[in-house]
Parts: sequence; structure tokens; C-alpha cells
Amino acid sequence: MNKDWYETDNWYAPAEDKPLPEEKKQSAKKPSALRRAFSVLIVLLLLASCTLSGIAIGMQRGLPDYSDGDVGDDSSDTPAYDFDSGNMPEDWHDFFEYLYRSGSTQSTATVPMETVSERGSLKLDVVGENEGETLSYGEIYAKCAPSIVYIKAAVEGKTGYNWGTGIVASSDGYILTNTHVIEGCSYAEVGVYGGKSYDALLVGYDADTDVAVLKIDAKGLTPASFAPSSGVSVGDAAIAIGNPLGEEYCLTMTDGIVSALDRSVNYQGKTMRLLQTSAAINEGNSGGPLINDKGQVIGITNMKIISAASGVEGIGFAIPTDTVVQVVNAIMEDGAVYGRATIGITVGPVTEEIAEYYGIPNGLYVSEVNEKSDAFRQGLCPGDIITRVNGKRCTETSDIAEAKNKCEVGDKLKFRIWRDGETMDITVRIMDSTDLTG
Repeated sequence: MNKDWYETDNWYAPAEDKPLPEEKKQSAKKPSALRRAFSVLIVLLLLASCTLSGIAIGMQRGLPDYSDGDVGDDSSDTPAYDFDSGNMPEDWHDFFEYLYRSGSTQSTATVPMETVSERGSLKLDVVGENEGETLSYGEIYAKCAPSIVYIKAAVEGKTGYNWGTGIVASSDGYILTNTHVIEGCSYAEVGVYGGKSYDALLVGYDADTDVAVLKIDAKGLTPASFAPSSGVSVGDAAIAIGNPLGEEYCLTMTDGIVSALDRSVNYQGKTMRLLQTSAAINEGNSGGPLINDKGQVIGITNMKIISAASGVEGIGFAIPTDTVVQVVNAIMEDGAVYGRATIGITVGPVTEEIAEYYGIPNGLYVSEVNEKSDAFRQGLCPGDIITRVNGKRCTETSDIAEAKNKCEVGDKLKFRIWRDGETMDITVRIMDSTDLTG
């Protein structure tokens, strides 16, 4: 196999800072240098399951584990609060600001990359269910490796860069990846199998499903074959190929099974429906394929569970191809996914244990309110605690997600808010998610 494409100087080296090649430095809007920066398996840490257990979805940094005081990130000047020993801040506001400080960015991501002048005519299709013959692992690797690329994305004005994996969707250079790989970036480079690298243009992206489409000026690429995720069963073989942990481990193949279907993951008040797999996925696998035993893509890997307190193995997630196809085709046709309801807030649970400790209500702590949302206009503020939605008690992010999912754009939700000892009701209009971006 030709490995030249990942043995060039363009690849990320974990042990040292590396500048962009000279030809990249001369481009007006591209950063002059890149340093080590992981674009890992999803953007934010804020999920209902992580508040006190130390369990979190794997993303940019580890979430502090308040059960034993393990900070789990690089903030050496930040105190490690230890709930068991009582080493907690006196003010509950400080506790939640610390807890959700790395998880407070709305999933309405922005990608300031140069866009294509015309989106083109890509239409993502899937093969029929159960088509094709079963392949050996070696045959799967040989078939799929040429359809996998690396992605290096830089943030203007910063020296760091994100990097991850992508999937070739067409022979003329359409590339699929995760939105979080390119979030906030003004420039992206795509390296294809065989040794060449290309500047990428943005076709479109969807923050809610974490799917993005890039375009490079290339011909004769090997597109991946996509199979419907509706034909997948628990126990089916699942193989991941991607670029974890830098140059040394690129094009790594791992195997496992499909562990669960339609797994509900509540992400910033939004519910993602994902495939769960035991195949090992790590930092850098973002945007890569989850593959069946016929060498067909059944999902795009984007998330894993990690723990600051103990080892967690074999709990990874992938965006199902049924979702990917719908989103990609909507992006190609309209430039975005329209008609999807959103509130525009980021929330996390106030557990009974923490509520009792601080003498505050059990509910959902509001860590961020999008300034373009009706929630912001109606006065909902970071630091508020939502105790009821439409008269129903809410203690998990799924409670709000379920209420929102029953609504259409323009409908309203009634929140009961606790704000520093005072209770009030706020009625918020549901908005189209595209109205909160840009």
C-alpha cells in the first residue's frame, strides 16, 4: 500500500510544533503556523450523564470529575473541587460555571471557511440492503482505505489547528466529515490517499447532526460505498478506519460490533440518534467511516464515552447513514437543513445531591442562551434554573428535548424559572435552527 500521503511534512506530529508549508504561508487568510491541537470526537462535554459520575462524552477536553476532584484538563490554575471532602465553592454559581465552562458553546457552530461558488450536483445514495458479499478484514481495508482522507483545519488568528478524518463521497472531490472538525476554522487542507493534498472549500454544514460537506479540486478519487443504517442489526460487524492520535497511527483499522441501534444521546438540549459500537475510536477518528462486513459505510464516527475516574472501553458512536444521506442531500439542495425546531439554550442537570448541598432547586441549569433566540429576547439568562416545562417537572436535558421535539417552528414552550430565590414563568417561541447561525 502506498503510504506517501501520510508520510509527508503536511501531517500532524504530536511531539513538536510544525509550521505550514511555505506556499500556505503566502495565502492571505491562512494562519502562518500550526501547533498541536486535537479535534476530537465531538465539540462539547455538556451531557446529562456527566454531572457527578465523572462520565462524559469524549470531546475537546476531559470533564472534571466532581466525585474525586480530578480536573481532567489543562487548567492548572483552576481548583479541583472535591464533593466528597467538601472542597466545594461557597457560591453555587461558581460551581456550575466551572462545571460547564468547557461545555457552554451552543451547537449552532459557525464555520468561516471560503465557500464554493456553486454547490454542484452531488446526491448521496445508498446501496440496497444486504447487497454485496462478505469480505475479510484485509479485503475491507484494501477496499476502503483509498476512500479515507485526513483533514487539517486552522483557526484564523490562532496557531493551533484541528485535525480529523473524512470520507470521499464522489470521484470529483466531495468530502464528508464532522462539523466539529472544521468548526470556527477559516482554512482546511485535505490529504487524499496517494500523497496529494488540496485546499478545501466549504459546501455546507449542519451543527445539530455534526455533518459537514467539503469540496476539493480533485479528479479520479475513490468514493466510498454507503449502505442504509436501517439494515443494520445489533451484533453486526462494525469496523472503523481513521487517523487517531497523529501521523504515527494514521489509517488505523479497528473492529467490533454494532452494540446498539438508535441510541439517544442528549447533546446541548438536542437529541442525537446514533449507532453505538464497540470498535475503538479515538481522537482524530472524527469524521471517519463506520463500516460493515461488506466494506460499506453505515455511519460517520463522531463521539465516544470517556471517564475521568475510571477506564471506559468500547462505547463509541456514529451518525447513521440514513441521517447522513438526508442531511447531505439537504445541504446540496438548499445549503442548510431548514424546518428544524430549536430553543437556543444550553442546559445541564442540577442533581438532587447538588441541589440539597446548596439549597437550590433540582432542575436544569442554563449555562448559555443564544442571543438570536426568542429565549434571549424573553429574558432567559445564564444562571437560571429551569424547574418545569409546560407544567411538567424537568430534571434531565431529555425532558426539555422531548417537549421541544413535539413542537414545530413557531410553537411556544412555557418555562418555570428559579432565579436566585425568585420564581417566574417565561414563554419562549420555538425557532428554526438556521435562524440562530451566522
